[in-house]
Amino acid sequence: MTVKVAHDYNCGWCWIGILQIERLQAEFGVEFELIPYELYPLEMEWPDAPPRPEPPANRPPTLSRFQLACYASGMAPPVQKGPPKLRTHNCHLATEFAKQEGVHLEYARRLYDAYWVEGTDISQVEELCRLAKGLVSDIAGLRESVNQEVFADRITEFNTPAYESGVYNVPTFFIGGQRYAEQPYAVLAAALQRELG
Repeated sequence: MTVKVAHDYNCGWCWIGILQIERLQAEFGVEFELIPYELYPLEMEWPDAPPRPEPPANRPPTLSRFQLACYASGMAPPVQKGPPKLRTHNCHLATEFAKQEGVHLEYARRLYDAYWVEGTDISQVEELCRLAKGLVSDIAGLRESVNQEVFADRITEFNTPAYESGVYNVPTFFIGGQRYAEQPYAVLAAALQRELG
């Protein structure tokens, strides 16, 4: 059984998702395939987020939804991440090349960790090649593949094309004809358990 997972590298929930995939593989022995979805395609304007209002001085701090999800998944939220407004087109092109060599999940984990833990700009072709070393056998082929956009037709862009495919949030796990978006591990594990019988 292969579970497809719609994802994008600039999504913190997908960083959690890659760790969920590793746990689910270990627990259930199923295969996973990452499907590239681009939250901010190159031609889409990326608006600035409005500033958050200052909380009252006497209000105790609370975790954000993302921080809560990280802790619930058994991991600390990242203290740094790569550049804001990261365009992930090249990342997806490189991952699709790694998929041809059967190492796309391992490569994706490297990219997620580089961005979310190390603060690396993973949109740069040379950085993608550096992160592929020791994993992808044909680094020159990866570089050329990204520069030539060989796998561009595999990337689904937000908003309209993604919505038409049934993906409104990433990560979205496709399990047994159902879609599970931004779900905790227990929900995904229960869905796989039902599907596997």
